[in-house]
Amino acid sequence: MASGFQGTEGKPHIPKLAREAEKPVMLTPSAFQKQMSLTTKQRLASIPQINLPQIVQHRDMSETSNHKVSAVDPDQTLFHVFPSEVVFQNYVPHEVCEMPLVLRNRDMVPRLVKVTMESSPYFQLVGPSGAYRKVPPGMCSNLRIVFTPGENKDYFHCLVCTTEREEFIVPIWAIGARAVLDFPDQLDFSVCPVKYSTEKTLMVRNLGNREARYQISTQSPFSVTPTMGTLGIGDILQVTVEFHPLQIGDYSGSLVVHYDTGEDTHTSLHGSAVNVHIRLDRNFVTVEKTYITLSNHSTVTILNHSNVTARFQWKAFATQAEEDQLKQRFCHRLCQEENAQADNFLEWSRADTTRGERLSLLSHIYQNERAKVQGDPMLFFDDIFTIKPVEGEIWPNFSAEISVTFRPREARLYERVVYCDISGHETRLPLRLIGEGLGPRLRFLFEELDIGKVSVISLHRYKAVLVNKGPIEGLFSLLPPTTAVGSCFTFLPQQGIIPPDGLQAINISFRTTIPGEFKEEFQFSVPQAPKPLTFTIRGYVIGPTFHFNVRALHFGDVSFGFPRTLSCRLTNTSLMPMAFTLHIPGDGSGEPSLTSSDQTSSNTHPSWRRGAQGLTKPMEFTITPCRGTICSQAFQDIQVTLCSNTVGPYQMELVVDVVGVGKKVSALPITARCVVPPLRALNPIMTFGRCYLNVPYWKMLKLVNDSDFPGCYRVLPQEHKEEDAVWYFTPQPRGIIKAHSLVEIPFILKTKLLGEHDTTADVVVFGSEDSPLKIHLESIGQGPVVYVYPTEINLGTIPVVEDISQTLHLSNQSVIPAVFWAEMAGTCSRWRIEPSKGVIPPESEVSLTVTANLDDTGKFEDKVKLFIENSEVNIIPVQAVGVGTTIVTDKPFSRELNFSPHFSLTPYCYQFKITNKGRHTHQLFWTTEGFSVVQQRRGLGTTKDKSTSQVPRPASPVFKLQPPQMELLPGQTKDMVLEGFSSTPQKVKERLLCHAMVGREKRKKQIMQVDVSCEFVFPLVQISSREIVFHVEKRPSDVLTLLYKPLSLKNNCCLPLSIVLDLKKPFLICDVDQQPLPEDAQPIKLDKGEEIHLHIQFNPAYEKDLYSWVAEKTLNMEFMEHPHEEQITIRGEVYFPNLHIQPKALDFGCIINGTEQVDFVAMTNCSPIPVHYHWSFQTDSQVNTIRFNPSPPKFKPKPPKKERNSLLSRRQFSAESVEEPTKDLEAVQDPAQQPAGSEDSLGAEQDPAQQPAGSEDSLGAEQDPAQQPAGSEDSLGAVQDPAQQSAGSEDVLGAVQDPAQQSAGSEESLVAKVLPCTAVEPLSLETMKGLRRFTGVENLALRMEEVFDVQPVSGVLQPGESQRVLFTFFGHPNIVARVTALCHVEGGPTYEVELSGGTSDLSYHLDTYDINFGLQLFNEVIQAEVTLQNTGVFGFTYKVLDPSTARADSPLPGEPVVVPSTDYIEPGKKRVLKVYYLPGVVGVFCSTLQIQVGHLEPAEISLKGEGTFLRISVDLPWIVKGHAKFEKILKEIKENLQEERQSDEADVLSEPASVEPPMDDPGIEEQQHPLAPGNEEILKETIEKEEEETQIDEAVAIEEASEESSEESSEESSEESSEESSTESSTESSTESSTELSTEPPEEPSEEPPEEPPEEPSKEPPEETSKVPSEKPSKEPPEETSKVPSQKPSKVPSQKPSKEPPEETSKVPPEETSKVPSEETSKVPSEETSKVPSMAACDTDSDTDDGIVWDTWVQREMEQMLIKQHVLKQQRIVTSRPPELRGFDKNIRQKLVQIKLPNYILDMGRVTRGDTETHTVDITNTGPFPVSFQIETHVLQDTGFSLDLDQVQCLPYCNTERIEVLFDSTSLPVGEVDVRLPIKVPQLLGQAVVWAQQQMSPGPSAELSVLLQVTGSYTVYIHLFATVTEDSIQKEGPPDLSNPSPLTRSERRKRCGGQRSKSAFKRIFQAERPAKDGEMKSASKEPN
Repeated sequence: MASGFQGTEGKPHIPKLAREAEKPVMLTPSAFQKQMSLTTKQRLASIPQINLPQIVQHRDMSETSNHKVSAVDPDQTLFHVFPSEVVFQNYVPHEVCEMPLVLRNRDMVPRLVKVTMESSPYFQLVGPSGAYRKVPPGMCSNLRIVFTPGENKDYFHCLVCTTEREEFIVPIWAIGARAVLDFPDQLDFSVCPVKYSTEKTLMVRNLGNREARYQISTQSPFSVTPTMGTLGIGDILQVTVEFHPLQIGDYSGSLVVHYDTGEDTHTSLHGSAVNVHIRLDRNFVTVEKTYITLSNHSTVTILNHSNVTARFQWKAFATQAEEDQLKQRFCHRLCQEENAQADNFLEWSRADTTRGERLSLLSHIYQNERAKVQGDPMLFFDDIFTIKPVEGEIWPNFSAEISVTFRPREARLYERVVYCDISGHETRLPLRLIGEGLGPRLRFLFEELDIGKVSVISLHRYKAVLVNKGPIEGLFSLLPPTTAVGSCFTFLPQQGIIPPDGLQAINISFRTTIPGEFKEEFQFSVPQAPKPLTFTIRGYVIGPTFHFNVRALHFGDVSFGFPRTLSCRLTNTSLMPMAFTLHIPGDGSGEPSLTSSDQTSSNTHPSWRRGAQGLTKPMEFTITPCRGTICSQAFQDIQVTLCSNTVGPYQMELVVDVVGVGKKVSALPITARCVVPPLRALNPIMTFGRCYLNVPYWKMLKLVNDSDFPGCYRVLPQEHKEEDAVWYFTPQPRGIIKAHSLVEIPFILKTKLLGEHDTTADVVVFGSEDSPLKIHLESIGQGPVVYVYPTEINLGTIPVVEDISQTLHLSNQSVIPAVFWAEMAGTCSRWRIEPSKGVIPPESEVSLTVTANLDDTGKFEDKVKLFIENSEVNIIPVQAVGVGTTIVTDKPFSRELNFSPHFSLTPYCYQFKITNKGRHTHQLFWTTEGFSVVQQRRGLGTTKDKSTSQVPRPASPVFKLQPPQMELLPGQTKDMVLEGFSSTPQKVKERLLCHAMVGREKRKKQIMQVDVSCEFVFPLVQISSREIVFHVEKRPSDVLTLLYKPLSLKNNCCLPLSIVLDLKKPFLICDVDQQPLPEDAQPIKLDKGEEIHLHIQFNPAYEKDLYSWVAEKTLNMEFMEHPHEEQITIRGEVYFPNLHIQPKALDFGCIINGTEQVDFVAMTNCSPIPVHYHWSFQTDSQVNTIRFNPSPPKFKPKPPKKERNSLLSRRQFSAESVEEPTKDLEAVQDPAQQPAGSEDSLGAEQDPAQQPAGSEDSLGAEQDPAQQPAGSEDSLGAVQDPAQQSAGSEDVLGAVQDPAQQSAGSEESLVAKVLPCTAVEPLSLETMKGLRRFTGVENLALRMEEVFDVQPVSGVLQPGESQRVLFTFFGHPNIVARVTALCHVEGGPTYEVELSGGTSDLSYHLDTYDINFGLQLFNEVIQAEVTLQNTGVFGFTYKVLDPSTARADSPLPGEPVVVPSTDYIEPGKKRVLKVYYLPGVVGVFCSTLQIQVGHLEPAEISLKGEGTFLRISVDLPWIVKGHAKFEKILKEIKENLQEERQSDEADVLSEPASVEPPMDDPGIEEQQHPLAPGNEEILKETIEKEEEETQIDEAVAIEEASEESSEESSEESSEESSEESSTESSTESSTESSTELSTEPPEEPSEEPPEEPPEEPSKEPPEETSKVPSEKPSKEPPEETSKVPSQKPSKVPSQKPSKEPPEETSKVPPEETSKVPSEETSKVPSEETSKVPSMAACDTDSDTDDGIVWDTWVQREMEQMLIKQHVLKQQRIVTSRPPELRGFDKNIRQKLVQIKLPNYILDMGRVTRGDTETHTVDITNTGPFPVSFQIETHVLQDTGFSLDLDQVQCLPYCNTERIEVLFDSTSLPVGEVDVRLPIKVPQLLGQAVVWAQQQMSPGPSAELSVLLQVTGSYTVYIHLFATVTEDSIQKEGPPDLSNPSPLTRSERRKRCGGQRSKSAFKRIFQAERPAKDGEMKSASKEPN
């Protein structure tokens, strides 16, 4: 049991019951963290109170308990449950947890309780479960819940507790893994500026045990970033909380973190907002008066006296609420527009459905517009005032000057108020802007013009001048005049622009027609002026004179509608012509008045009655002419015609208007009176008498005019004619009646209804307002007269449901037709009349048929009602008596049914309908006479036995009615089927009986009997033959023809047969004349006994080839009348001379050049005829080709170069049997796109490292000019001029030659294609050799017979004989051949065998041959990838030569591990090889690996880079005296320097300077890693040497241990053991934590190029250092030498300035010396570098003679050698393991950095007791990566020494951390003080180093240091030494360095004075910084 109560039996503490409902508690992060850290037991113990459980169901206590009353509240449970919720947490999967559960009875009486739990694999209930248990009052029932989790996740279950009164549940929760973010419980922002964002950053770590998926939220004015995300276990998240208050005051909120598991934590937020000191220097700005179109400026200053950066914006509104209201109005307006547009779209979409699709686009447009409105910052914008800048920022304690620009547009005063919304101030700062605009100054020279008296209509001209007296141009325009006289003036120009101090002349023209005096004021508008300009013109106009020759026009009395004309004369008495217009003002303005002639000619005028005229009065006067012009002193005659349409007197005037002068200049009076004559009728009553309906009758009406005036009359048309009983009309409805005359008007009348009629006709007089004349028309309507006979019908006794008829006659005795219709009096009459309606012509007769169809037996009576239109009704009685039955059928179903013969096995169906035409319901029962009911119910056709045996009586009837019984309601019809089926041929006769129960009768009675008979027969056909066979053997001389065989069919049955014959090809059915039957022929009809003769045709030439074949088909004979089928077998056999050859194709595959391969096919004669055959090769097909296929080149990537092309050449071979590959030889395909085996690109670039020095024939390869030997004959890939190329030059495939220079007999055609350099890649050596061999073949002409061979060529095979045919493929070099071998058979087909094969070599492509790892940690495994592609035509197996046996995760140093080391690659496929490498050395490393593909030469891949580690350097000397190991290493360094100096001096004197050869020169011997494969002997010698050194070290250590005190030795041993144990124990944990860091590569530090000229490389270092392989230099010569470090510059202390080397050599890093190969020493110039070895040797000797190493370079060399020895030691340990365990695993790699270095020494000298001594020590990061170190200052306790620094995190490269060492001797006794100060330098993983380098600026926080846990470390010790004395007297004697003794002050100063300055260290260590390309560069200058 992992947690819980693990078997605890004690009763848990039960808290008190909560009296109130539990309030939700806001969980703080710390409380949540504490809660999640509790165990299950701790959480149970922390429960403060009990909560009552939730009741899920109430129960009736009267049924479950004897105690009906309870003391517990009904809303509460009878039992307490503790805990209220069962919670398990912090459990371990698969370990059992237990939790007690207590149920306490709260009632005063015993209660029953039952606890149940659903089955669960995780939860179990231990205790009484599933049964009721009685619990006494106040007592408890204890249970246990056992939880067995399967994994660390959440679980949920529940317990169901049932009591006597209720049922409640107890939830069970299992809380699994939880994420816990360590947010603070409270975050206080204190006092912050208002409207300013204050941020606080929290570094939050996930302290839980699962990944955190969180959501963070808060309330305004607080905000948080990010709001959601995920955080891994132990990861750190940066959370920013922002406080941005908009109003002053105190704020509080909550930061809620919601986990995906459902928990919420609350962090309280507090903050206070105040106004800061920010203001405007003034509150208003008044700008000077400004003319329009000009501008003026002013400024205002915003003063920020606060400590925050204030951001300001100028707004047009005082508050944000006003801006929001404006935005809401804009959005509301957009919504209204959108709704209106949407309505239009909906209306349009009803007519055009395509417009509906735009509705969504419209919504999207308006949504974007509203978003723009909401996102508008509403900055201040005005056309008059402009503020710049409108927004910006003001730094703390700074001010900002705001420019205000005033541009008026009108001449008026402008005022604006703008508001500055600035952070740090709650309200917006108002600023009032005031400015006045001035307009242009325009004036007239004179403002009034008097023109005097002028004549009307005449034209007059004047001029006015407008002047501009202002500084701006003025625009003027004339305002249109509004008076009549003003509109007669014309001004030109009416508008214009007057420049400053300019003038404008305005021309005025005047012509008027209005006489009289006038004064007009004209307004000229001047834009931007306060008021317009006014110009006044005054004068007087004189008009014309005229008169009439009469005083008035008197018309007298006129008749209405009769026109009358009078004349007059108008005379012009003035001296000017006069244009006049005449009109009568009192006349109507409507249509011209109507005349009597118009009324009589048309019947459409509505003016016959009073009130019929329109609303507009008609125009009654006509003036001729009504207008014109009268010359001076002339006249015009005028006629006035009056046609009056108005009864009464006239008093009017003829008015004269003079055009251009005025209206109503003169008037002539007019008088008249209009009258209407009265008319009367002589016969107002017209009697027509008796009239037949619709017959016209004529009468004449006499009309008299007794007056003196003519009149016009009209007979009004009859109104509502359709509704009147009498119709009348007159052919002369209108006319004119003269005075004292009479007219006759004819009237025509028709009566429509019977009876007497009096109709009134109206006659009106034109113009009369009295009532019209009333004419009475009297008539009597008369209908037709019809006689009917017989008057009674009696049919007697008739059968039911049958039609029985009798005739009824109708006779019309009148002159008009009689319309009649007849019907029966009864409602459901069984009688009918035909026809039931019609028309009886005048004086004629019509007959009707009365039919009776009785639906029941008995007597039926009815009456016939005969209606005559417009006459009386006739009644005719009818009667009849019905007998028989009412059940009828639609088909014959009489007493006998004799069916014709029918085929057996096919059902016979006779369908009919049965109808009940009676009034009663009939229940019908059908039976077959002689069969019981059971037999009749058996299904038809159950006996299908084809046996012809006769049985006495069938088991069931043959015929049967369906349904056998039914119920027919009156009038109901049902379908019935008489079915007959016989499985055997026979004659059948059966009787069917029908019984019925009619109505309510209870007894059946037979109502129908039918005898059915039929003969069932079987189809019998006689066939002449059941099988027909055709056999044909086709020999070469035979000719195939059609074959026929007869077939006859005869019908032997009594019924005709329809036979369908079906036969497939190659057979056909032919008639007796051997003619094929048509495919769509109808079935063959055969009558009884008929016979038909046919033929079967067979076509042996149906198959077009010559192969033998057999066709077997079946002639199917189907009968249309019977399911029986007949079949006849038809077989045809055709045999040719045939062979069976297997297989059909031989693929020889791809074989090695120069070999051959044999294969065979099996050939068998499968025909009955001997076969003569012979073989040949097909040569006329494009598929049969032999083409050259060069081996695909192996490409090596090369960086593209600018403006460089390479030439590719391709050869063609032409021969009789060789086909040209393609005619478009200039098309160069991509190798990846060419098919396998078709890669023939010969021009490729070659890596210089892989090209032999003496190569003469280079195939299209490019070479650096500097690297090309002087004696090279061909420039690889160069484009040579044909004239410059020597005649004897070798064939260069990559060059462009002149075709004329090729040999005359050459059959090759060389085609070159210029491609970019990136399109080609260098060829491998194997490919170039193969191509070089191929180029020697000039004439490649191969025939098919030379490539393939066949044996035997010909022969004869007897039937069934077999033979093997051998095929041979000859492997000519580099070809691909495909040919078809043809086997010709005499008289038979030609068989084809596809032969294919190819020859080639293996081909592959490596994407790189050079892996540059760059700068890496020497103890970390690095990884690279190499892609190997099979570019050949067949697969191959590759393998890595001498593969390492170590695993990929733990390779040996210097020994690459390739995964996979061997594999098979299909053609065209790729394989990615992963290379794992452990450098194992500090400095430049280089190694190689070889990959062999098939039998080809191995390809070599170089690996290079530089190994380093995190290290520091202290500007103190090392003490090595007394340590044999360190002294030995120091001695070797001295000897190497001495040898180097001597070698350099000899080389300088003997050899001249030369350019350094490239590092990739194949001639230079490649230096391998000392631990690389193949160096076992060297490794063995090195191990033996190390063992000797180890023995020496052990002896020295024993000697040192004996000399040291026991206390120190115990202390040091404990420290070292603790360090080693802590290092090993923390390896894995720190590794896991460090792997979580970022894996991004570090950014390479950029360096400026050196300013000094390039330096020459120095001589090689000692032999030991020269073993380190060199690095490949850059290919750019100018920069090459500047990057090569000098050999070994002397690091001379500052106390020896005279021996300091020149500046060039001092800048070269010491580690670079290991990169120069041994051969370079002979090529280093001696002028500058010859001094370096001697100086270094002298300095080293001087610095190390006393056992103290001062020189930094020597310290570095010793450090590298110590690491190397340490690595070899670990190598020795690894090699002693079993082979499967050999490898540098993680632990061993971590131990590589745990080296022991010499101690630094710091001697404080003699210090007088009570004094203090200080010394400054510089610790510099000499490695390329940031480094951290920890100074163990606790060892200095009570020693007097103290430091001001204990640790440094992520010290950048080449940076120095200075610490001060203080020695206080106050509390120390007199004597020596000796202490070793350890400094631990942790080694991070490579990923952690990169991450730390990226994150180090300005420095990691405390949390960051926790993340950068080390995986290993080495310790640097500083030996602190001091001597405390009573006085300053120094003791004589030199110090013993073997046992360090105090140094004198002068000696200490001498030794400490030699320390290098910080700049010197930077120059040294700057040289070690890695370059961008991974190479080491020299430092050009000191870093800043």
